[in-house]
Amino acid sequence: MTSNSATIRLDMLKSSEQAGAADVVAREIFEAGPARAPALSLAVARSDGVVWAEAYGKSNLEFDVPATTDHLFRLGSVSKPVTTVAAAKLVTSGLLDLEAPISTWLPELPDHHKTTTMKQLLTHQSGVRHYLAKDFDITAPGGAIYSRSYATNEEVMALFIEDPLVAPPGTSVSYSSYGYTLASIVMEAAAGLPFLELIQREIAQPFALPSLTEDAPLTILPLRANGYMVEFERNMFFDQLAVEARPKLSDGYINIPSNNPAFCWAGAGLLMTPSDAARFGAALLASPNARISEAERTLLFTPLTKATNNSPPLGLGWRIDTDKAGRLRWHHAGATAGGRFGLVIYPALGLSIALGSNLMVSPGDVLGPASRLADVFT
Repeated sequence: MTSNSATIRLDMLKSSEQAGAADVVAREIFEAGPARAPALSLAVARSDGVVWAEAYGKSNLEFDVPATTDHLFRLGSVSKPVTTVAAAKLVTSGLLDLEAPISTWLPELPDHHKTTTMKQLLTHQSGVRHYLAKDFDITAPGGAIYSRSYATNEEVMALFIEDPLVAPPGTSVSYSSYGYTLASIVMEAAAGLPFLELIQREIAQPFALPSLTEDAPLTILPLRANGYMVEFERNMFFDQLAVEARPKLSDGYINIPSNNPAFCWAGAGLLMTPSDAARFGAALLASPNARISEAERTLLFTPLTKATNNSPPLGLGWRIDTDKAGRLRWHHAGATAGGRFGLVIYPALGLSIALGSNLMVSPGDVLGPASRLADVFT
């Protein structure tokens, strides 16, 4: 009994020391420049649950609301690995074949997309273009793509589907959120279910992630952190307006414009708490608590591309490399109006680390902070 009590006390002491060290790291990240996010939330999880989580700053500046670990942050492109895990589940269920032409499910596609495969879409090898400046032109008919309403998939695909490919499918890696939009429409057709319902069925419910949802602008979502821009972002988003006509900054911030990510749910349109995101990452590790099979893990985390100047090797939607200490990591980062997010998994350490803010440009680096937190919890 005494030995057990001593072990418990040592474990509590270690946990307290780790929490203190993690807080020091997190506060340094939160205070780092050049632009500080109003709020920063971080979490570290193992396969048996979250071992540390903390939040700093304000989730809403107008109402002076302190950020908590229950606040939802915009995943940005961390939505992509959520999508690929759902795709892996559809492969397991026999509904989706990653090697088959996507015209199997969408026969009316333009000819230049008909031989493209889901594997190519999910590894950025489809040749589908990424965003262009014209997509964000607030003076264009209908406004910028994020300010429009989309009633059908056809309206979404009309944004890019007729545009020429940047390269023949399968020949090069070219990052594309529109490629993920197309992949999500294929997944809908394969599963016979709207994409957002598919994410709830395949990810949110079985992984027990109650905060995972879409960033629907008109829906009342309790604890959604308000998104902000600083001067650089304001000038970028409103560069078609004269300087004097741009929204006025208050203490260095403006609210983000109304944003409807229906054109990119799969690539950049989801929300989650960092605690749930960290638990999602931990559930992908090989353990008794894993929510994926070994075959699905192999599918997701086997490198399918070579490194490029802009990207490490890619698994199915995951970036795969090592940190400066030589530790293998699976990761993705996201940046969208009003949100910055990172999810980093260290499989050999059994750690999953997530962080989210409500400012697109802060923290600029998510891998360095994750590596520092991995040091603390190793």
